Amino acid sequence: MEKINVILVALNEKSLNSAVHSLNFSKANLVAIVIDGGNGKFFSLGGRKIPCVSFAKIQEIVDAGKNFIWLISGQVNSLNDILDAKKFLIDRGVPKDNIFNFDVRLNPAWLANLRHVEKFGAEFFVTGMDYALDGLNLQNIPHGGGVNLASSNQDLRQSYLTAKYIFERVKPGTIKFVLIGLAPNAFCYDNAEDFSTCSHNLQYMLALNLPAQNRHDEFLQALISDDVKNFFANADADLNFDRAKISNNRELSAKAVATWSAELKNLTEKLFPDTIEKNFQILRDYIKLCLDNGAKPVGVVLPFALIMQRNFNTELLKLFRMTIHRLEENFDFTCVDMFDLNLGCDCFYSMTNLNLRGAAFASILLSFRLHEKNLIAAENFCGKSYDYFTMLSILLSKEDYNAFMDKIFAADVQRIRRKDKIKVGFVSDDAAMWCGDKLYNYFANDERFEPTIFLCLRTDKPGNEILQKDYLRGVEQFKSRGFNVVGLSDINAEIPAQDVMFYLRPYTAYLPNAFRFSHLTAETLIVYIPYSFTVARDYYEYHSSIYYLPWKIFFSSLLNLKLIERLCEFGVPRGIFSGYPRLDTLFEDKLTFDWKMTRPDAKKIIWAPHWSINDGVKYATFQWNFKFMYEFAKAHPEISWVVKPHPALFFSAVEAGVFPSEKAFEEYLQAWNDLPNAQVYTGAYYHAIFATSDGMIHDSASFIGEYQYAQKPMIYLTRDTQEYNEVAEGILNVSYLVDGRDLQSIAALLKKIFIAGEDPKRAEREKFFDEHLNYYKQNGMSASEFIYREISRNLKE
Repeated sequence: MEKINVILVALNEKSLNSAVHSLNFSKANLVAIVIDGGNGKFFSLGGRKIPCVSFAKIQEIVDAGKNFIWLISGQVNSLNDILDAKKFLIDRGVPKDNIFNFDVRLNPAWLANLRHVEKFGAEFFVTGMDYALDGLNLQNIPHGGGVNLASSNQDLRQSYLTAKYIFERVKPGTIKFVLIGLAPNAFCYDNAEDFSTCSHNLQYMLALNLPAQNRHDEFLQALISDDVKNFFANADADLNFDRAKISNNRELSAKAVATWSAELKNLTEKLFPDTIEKNFQILRDYIKLCLDNGAKPVGVVLPFALIMQRNFNTELLKLFRMTIHRLEENFDFTCVDMFDLNLGCDCFYSMTNLNLRGAAFASILLSFRLHEKNLIAAENFCGKSYDYFTMLSILLSKEDYNAFMDKIFAADVQRIRRKDKIKVGFVSDDAAMWCGDKLYNYFANDERFEPTIFLCLRTDKPGNEILQKDYLRGVEQFKSRGFNVVGLSDINAEIPAQDVMFYLRPYTAYLPNAFRFSHLTAETLIVYIPYSFTVARDYYEYHSSIYYLPWKIFFSSLLNLKLIERLCEFGVPRGIFSGYPRLDTLFEDKLTFDWKMTRPDAKKIIWAPHWSINDGVKYATFQWNFKFMYEFAKAHPEISWVVKPHPALFFSAVEAGVFPSEKAFEEYLQAWNDLPNAQVYTGAYYHAIFATSDGMIHDSASFIGEYQYAQKPMIYLTRDTQEYNEVAEGILNVSYLVDGRDLQSIAALLKKIFIAGEDPKRAEREKFFDEHLNYYKQNGMSASEFIYREISRNLKE
């Protein structure tokens, strides 16, 4: 064959090297190279020197060789550069039919994936353009054996040919479904007619052994070197294009958003009836191909950026959806259309391409839709992390989300029931929040269960010495009771997998990574026992994942359950009124505590200051009355005191400047301990203090409800930043309130209620307790027994 005279037009230096490497010089005679700044330069090729000219001097080359083959390679900003270069050559006299796109973009991972399916098979695969390549993260589609065969600029014909190649080479019936990536302009798109992208046919011709379709393909096959043709041979499979996706971890720029509208009009203003009809026939054949091979065809339309949605050609979108509807009516075909999905700009790296964050959202929603169509079973989702379901909760309605989670939990329960031993973990970052020994012992005394307590040092305050001491004391307290306890002070500590995990606090950010929802899969059923009565108005916790991710939530009172049901975005469909297991001991046990008494008839009073001086809910009044309280205790030996500070007060009092250092705060607490009628108590097992006390003064949230079970009068210290819900208001209405800054009034109330023993609200308080808080009476059993029975009944049936 006579050599073909070729002139190479390189739009950048990188493309020049790639194009020269790709040429088959046994069939191509490279005459000249056009490249910016090329005047007077030469390109060495073997023993030859190929002259280079700049674009300013190109007319001289055109005059001498306009009938040669002109190959355009590379781009500066976008694929439109190829089209601009073609027009530039035509305007200078080069015949249109002599100009070829030689921007040879080979995707070795695509072909390696193709070979992988050919060799090992797959349960499903994906085809489509870069929308599907970038926008589907198969790791978020819980169905084994999926392979991404999408590729940049893969048109419908190439998608069909890829699928045809696969079905001819895999065992019949092994591919369960096929995801056909579509865009609203998919029917208008044809590589063979698009000069800017038609070079992409090359990988399909080489990989699928296809004959040339047209003159362009013939020239490419002739001019491509054997090295390029063999390029695919040693490629490694990248089933989800993980390597390519590294570059997609970026966001859409504000500049792109601002300039998009004008660009968009040019992209979508034209309709191509001939191409549309041809592509419709191809997609119809594709659907029939899948069905003939026992695979369910599923069209997938991925989201476009909101500005793209708002400006997209309405006629084109309408035509696309009408065409899809025709196919759905006539075939066992379905399309998951997410074009209108409302995702922020932080989910895109271009107006039509999702980045990693956007791909996660789209793939998770697609997985749910595939489940709805019975293509992915509920049990497949059990291995996904709870963050996965948090993302899904953003995409679904409350009803759909809760119904789906019920299916996931039901599948997981079935799996756990088959186990000989069911591992039950209790996790907390504070021993003082312990749910009580009785619940642990119910599980410990049942041979089917293996309980463990995971007590963690708070990860946000690792250097606080007081917290460290409190953490170590908690571990020892649990050990002394013969419990299986694991103390964790390392944020990266690993734990054995648990079947059920009881969370006793909602603040997972304070826990080691192993307990955070991003690391925990749904194979561990989450149970939440709120560590306190929920008393704050509009508290952020109402909207946290601790309410919509758990398998079960056990509430202390019906008041709390109904309140959270109303306030939570997803409700609490798995919420159960059980009572408060930590308080069972106050119903069932005769408790004792060694008070420091200066006289036998001393009144025994608890002072429990909260931590929230400047942060969070801002209940604390400690900063205004801590000196007064000490002086009052010192001056009144007729009262025996227990100071029960909130654990977080150990650092908030220093951070707020109440004390200059942790040491100074410790010295303050030691001063209390040095009094003959006072002591400081921290950590768990404080209910003996409640049971043996005569009253409490405090500004704590949880103790508003918890102390009611002691059946003693309570003085609550107020400040104007405190906001309470109706549960707390009901309790405070039968309690004694005083401004936490008004030291004179605090003294007067202490003397009246505790020293003089006046309690005018006693009858109201007892009536409220009996009607709303007496869970033992309402359920006929302790909260611990109720919770154990509920968990055991579900997991042992």
